Amino acid sequence: MLLFSVLVAECSPVKPKRSALNQLTRTLLRKYDCGVRPVHNWTSPTTIHIDFILQSVLDVDGKTQSITTSIWYRQVWTDEFLVWDPEEFDGINEISLSSDAIWIPDVIISELVNEGRSVEIPYVYVNSSGSVRNYRPMQVVLACSLEMYAFPFDKQNCSLTFRSWLHSVKEIDLALWRSAEAIANDKREFMNDGEWELLSIPSHYWHMHQDDTGYAHIQFNVLIRRRPLLYVVGLLIPSIFLMLVDVSSFYLPLDSGTRIAFKISILLGYTLFRVNMMDEFPATAVRTPLI
Repeated sequence: MLLFSVLVAECSPVKPKRSALNQLTRTLLRKYDCGVRPVHNWTSPTTIHIDFILQSVLDVDGKTQSITTSIWYRQVWTDEFLVWDPEEFDGINEISLSSDAIWIPDVIISELVNEGRSVEIPYVYVNSSGSVRNYRPMQVVLACSLEMYAFPFDKQNCSLTFRSWLHSVKEIDLALWRSAEAIANDKREFMNDGEWELLSIPSHYWHMHQDDTGYAHIQFNVLIRRRPLLYVVGLLIPSIFLMLVDVSSFYLPLDSGTRIAFKISILLGYTLFRVNMMDEFPATAVRTPLI
């Protein structure tokens, strides 16, 4: 009988032990409600630390008064419902969770006109202390008041204002993840070989009061300057050359038979030059560029 019991025990299938990562995920999300702000005391605000790095300026459209940029956007906040003891789960100190399964702040960009082709990142990182990190690249089209009068020696100042769409400052507060000086002078990831040069990204925090309620805002001002060398070589120098030739044509004798033909050739050169260079000028209906 004892031998039979041993044989049965050896032949019976052994259920695989559930991994510590699987147990931890199930434990955290078993009673989690992603529609509730993750605080034990509802009067305590959730502070969202915001940071972003400008990667490139893809397009500046004076006609639609918009600018297309590629940024690396980062959010960090504390979720009081996602806290655990690493010793109880094989020393796991950090895990990735689906962004659809947990609470995500409703922080938006006020100047956002359209979100371009952005890579979808469906996960966020959570550590044992409840700190949640939401990192994702974004390609955004922003409304910006562009000043093209000094083209091609123009500078532009476009802002990105982050705010909660619904929650007041008593529920969601905003803060900078890094210092304002570090963000303003961070040009490591910026693609500096294009038409635009990044000068600085100053930032400031402020409140907007509406219906006796305050809403937290953080505004980043992207200061960029156009590199004029391409337009100097392809636009200014040919224009100056045509002007000098045109002025010198007045020194031809009045009885010269080639004067009229020469002036017609210059006029034709002006026309062809203007037709070919129209695409290079910024299209704007507010203020025509001085050039």
